[in-house]
Amino acid sequence: MNKLKGPVGLFLCGGGALGSWQSGVLSRLVAGGLEFDAVAGFSVGSLNGAAYCYNKTGELRAIWSGLKPERILSVRPGYHNIPLELYQHHKPGFFSKIGFLFQKHASRMYLFSNKPVYDFLNSWLSKTDVNFNRNINFYVISHAVEMKLPYIVKFDGGTQSHNLSFVDSLVASCAIPTIFPPVEVTEHGRTYHLVDGGVIGIANINLNIFDGCKTIVMIGNSRDEDVNFPSVGAFGYFESRARRMLAVHTQKIYESRVFVKSEPIVHYIKPPADLNLGILEFDGVKCSRAFDVGEREAERWMSRLE
Repeated sequence: MNKLKGPVGLFLCGGGALGSWQSGVLSRLVAGGLEFDAVAGFSVGSLNGAAYCYNKTGELRAIWSGLKPERILSVRPGYHNIPLELYQHHKPGFFSKIGFLFQKHASRMYLFSNKPVYDFLNSWLSKTDVNFNRNINFYVISHAVEMKLPYIVKFDGGTQSHNLSFVDSLVASCAIPTIFPPVEVTEHGRTYHLVDGGVIGIANINLNIFDGCKTIVMIGNSRDEDVNFPSVGAFGYFESRARRMLAVHTQKIYESRVFVKSEPIVHYIKPPADLNLGILEFDGVKCSRAFDVGEREAERWMSRLE
């Protein structure tokens, strides 16, 4: 059913548990016959991208439905004194400025171990071949704190890269500041700390990675309304800030389409309504519902291509 003009790129945005919706969209697109020549993703988008590269999108529903918070979130607080910069979105005023400075320092802390993420990925990918099941270029995107730039690792048909393993690159892409610790990488004798750049709001990622493509399908996990997401509940402050920054970040990535020299048609698929799901709400029942919403939205989108 691949009626899109090729080559076709696929960009998968981040969003934690919201990625269950994205998984539903992707699974349905693949089941409907869509194929992609290049894939890029950050945060949970990189995990969904890995599923596509290894032809594992059919497994995503079972993974999300079986999730429990304790499988992902294992408490182990820590602190990394790294020069992490946040997008300066605070309002004018002394107290707002003080609050922003507090956010900067708090973002260098982390509450949970990344070991469960490593355990899941190592188990999930343990039976896969070194080479992808598809002939594809896969770009895993994280953020290099010291460089203040995206850190993009290209995997050309397999899990070998110049200096970062496949699993390490995926974990780095999912290393949400305040939640998980950064992943270290050494390059040209210097050590850099890699984090998930999607929720710190510095949108240097752009769609130029797909230059040469004639079509790009971008699957986000944010809605326009998320820029005003309210703060409610125990993790309300984190949820509000993360959702706002993710929405800003995603929109800027979409706007970067005008700079792609090959002038591709960009299809942006995003949730049609509130998913009633938090970024850290790794609840199998809620994630399954979001997955179903994603499948239905993909079906509607494909019907419009007919």
